[in-house]
Amino acid sequence: MFKKVLLIVITSILALNAADLKVAAGAGYKKPLMEIFKEYEKVGGKVDGVFGHLKQVTTQATQTNIPLIIGDKKFLETKSGLKFKDYLLLGEGELVVVYPKDKKLSSVEDLTSENIKKITIPDPSKAIYGIAGKEFLKNANLEEKLNNKLIIVATVPQAMTYILTNEVDAGFVNLSEAIANKENIGGFIKVDKKYYTPIEIVAGKLDSCNESCEEFANFLTTKTAKEIFKKYGL
Repeated sequence: MFKKVLLIVITSILALNAADLKVAAGAGYKKPLMEIFKEYEKVGGKVDGVFGHLKQVTTQATQTNIPLIIGDKKFLETKSGLKFKDYLLLGEGELVVVYPKDKKLSSVEDLTSENIKKITIPDPSKAIYGIAGKEFLKNANLEEKLNNKLIIVATVPQAMTYILTNEVDAGFVNLSEAIANKENIGGFIKVDKKYYTPIEIVAGKLDSCNESCEEFANFLTTKTAKEIFKKYGL
């Protein structure tokens, strides 16, 4: 009887530890990270993902034990209110304009066309690609022409949902999200990087990044993880 109880206790502890590591990330990187989580499980690890715009997930990190956050380095350094002990560079994010299957854009200047009446953009006050989108509009002298067309949503996936359901004529998202949905959209156009601040996608380690956290961070540097990131444009 004692052995049976002990076995149950040990099993419960192992199950608790297996799901103990939480990793937060910008919602625009959910799909590649979910693939990486699955690959990590194959080698005995387990990660619970927390996704949203970076302001949301960094705020959550102050309230719960989230030792690793994946997102824009500049945002994490200057706007998160968190102190990171180290950053692991994963790649460079790219801003793109996507459009639904019943539309056709040849260049970003086509956004000014009368046929483009609604453009969705992630929240420019909180979301990386919303910030980049607004920078592009300002630096390309398109802000005044397009402001009335903008429909602000919380996250990149929500912006993509508006595209997929034909509720808008175009939208700003990251390259990873565009690639993940390439079969269901009309296409996408990369925005010239000269129009927005470079987006370094990193894994930011907090002081609470323990052994299991470091093990997963190391997995992010493996060939398996790099190939997944590359597939999604990082």
